[in-house]
Amino acid sequence: MVNKCYSCDFHRQECTFSLTAAPEAPKKRKLSETEPAESVKRPATMQSQSIEAESAHPLPLARNMIRPGFFNQATQHIGMTTELEPTLLEYLPLDEYDECTVSNSRVRRCADDATFMRVVDTVPVGDSQAVSLDAIESLVAPYGSTLIEKFFDHVHPSFPILIEEAFRQSYRERRGLSPLLLAAVYVLTLKFVDVGASSQTARKPDAARLEATALQLLMDSLPSPSHSTIQAGLLLTQKSTLATASLNGQLVTAGFELGLHQDCTNWRMKTWEKGLRKRLAWALYMQDKWSSLVHGRPSHIFAFNWTVKDLVEQDFSDAFASGTDSSHDETAVGHGPLLFCHMVALTTILSDILDRFYTLHAIEEFQAAGNQRTRMILEKAKPAQIRLKDWFSSLPPSLKMETSTGELVETITDEHARNGALHLAYFATEITLHRCIVRSLLAEGTDPYLAHICRSAAKTRLISAMDFVNRLRPAHLRSFWPASARTNFSLIGSFGMLLRITAPTSEEADFYRVRLCEYRWTLGVSHKNAAFMGFALQSLDNATALHKHVPAKPGIEELMATTKSAPPRLPTTAHGTYDEAMMEAGTGTSSSVISGLASPATSVSDIEDGDASMPPL
Repeated sequence: MVNKCYSCDFHRQECTFSLTAAPEAPKKRKLSETEPAESVKRPATMQSQSIEAESAHPLPLARNMIRPGFFNQATQHIGMTTELEPTLLEYLPLDEYDECTVSNSRVRRCADDATFMRVVDTVPVGDSQAVSLDAIESLVAPYGSTLIEKFFDHVHPSFPILIEEAFRQSYRERRGLSPLLLAAVYVLTLKFVDVGASSQTARKPDAARLEATALQLLMDSLPSPSHSTIQAGLLLTQKSTLATASLNGQLVTAGFELGLHQDCTNWRMKTWEKGLRKRLAWALYMQDKWSSLVHGRPSHIFAFNWTVKDLVEQDFSDAFASGTDSSHDETAVGHGPLLFCHMVALTTILSDILDRFYTLHAIEEFQAAGNQRTRMILEKAKPAQIRLKDWFSSLPPSLKMETSTGELVETITDEHARNGALHLAYFATEITLHRCIVRSLLAEGTDPYLAHICRSAAKTRLISAMDFVNRLRPAHLRSFWPASARTNFSLIGSFGMLLRITAPTSEEADFYRVRLCEYRWTLGVSHKNAAFMGFALQSLDNATALHKHVPAKPGIEELMATTKSAPPRLPTTAHGTYDEAMMEAGTGTSSSVISGLASPATSVSDIEDGDASMPPL
């Protein structure tokens, strides 16, 4: 074992850093109580000798978080199409660290698959870093240490993109800590600190200046990004007002600079660093995909240029403090890693839906299909519906909103309160799929029978989502919600408005009007515990104001008199429902086309009976 800190070992210099005794390796916690999500299904089998060796290593400290001397270093992934020929690099005389000097920088060979990283200087660092840290601290004094505790209590358990013990040590000793990362932690955690009447003797944190400083530091860091650049950027973009589409694109590009889009399984680095890279990669993936949904912009990450492996238990082994240095012990971590993995798995389904239904080519293809577009969309939707069903079914009890008997958990712990964001994301994903289906029903000549079934399924999903929001407790609302949450709440209202304006009769339109009024009331009540709900309120009010331009709908009797036919009839039994529907429509199309319309928790008979109750979560 090398008795040096990571930085000095990396630079091959004498270590003057006072190392503390290596903490006992934290126990490996199980990620799942039942069958885990798809992204957690491949547990890593590590050789015991390797695990023991790395557990005995002094506290693994992430790059750019340890010593000021290392803060001015960053690494850049060398692509296959640049002017520097990768094949030529294979002939470089590498030293014992798999490095070689090329021009004014060092080149490191990370693996035998022609993966190279260039170690470059960024900005000179001297006493100015300490001043910067002091300046950041002064903006929140005297709440700095409280904010750190709040961050690891509320944010880190479900968004573990830091190495907790390394960060805490760097914060205590004011050594090697990125001012950018510290500012980002403070920005995101201010909402969890009470600076009201009980704190009248202390000045309030300068939130506006802190946020502006953090953004400026981030912009300065992006040209030569490091791990702390990605960490800080991801934290800042969890605040909805900062999560712009342009910043998302810059962060993804910075991630590419670091090679986060590549599989690092066989790279020559410690297990803790591989775990950190994978967590950062998947956090960046989630940010990109939800940003694509929120802003209606193309995603920047594509499957054919993404080889990051699924997250496994080992990837979280060093993410959390062991409890020896802080009050934040293992029990506070709870099922955070499991929640993170299930959120990743859900995001991959969202990505598939965006690729299948919301690219420009897909939209053109649907438009060209005319009155057959609904059937085309339903056929394409089946794989996504199956994945959503499997995802929902795989949720362990710790990630559900209700008990096994269907009752909402009355005693809500901090870790259970965090489940709300996961379930909201699930409803947003389902709604994104159903919005495309409902819009397709507007095509002239669409089979009315098929339209009735599709609208019944959509109605069930809407009411389930609204009921979910109605049953959120203050503990849920005051927990950590990612930036996409405010739009996800808005999407429920948008979906209700879509069903209202496309309703065939005035009676059905009025049903949605009443439910939207109820939903607005729920948002208003929730707003006092979750300020970001204001966005969903404003969005719904804007849509309601625009509704005055929608033509009035005919009543049922008027519609029947006009069409001289009875409303579509659904079969009275669940058996063969979809086959009968398709045969009566005169198409003979396989039932597989629409068999995925019902939610994983909603049966066909529920749709027939008009049961729009909350599914057991």
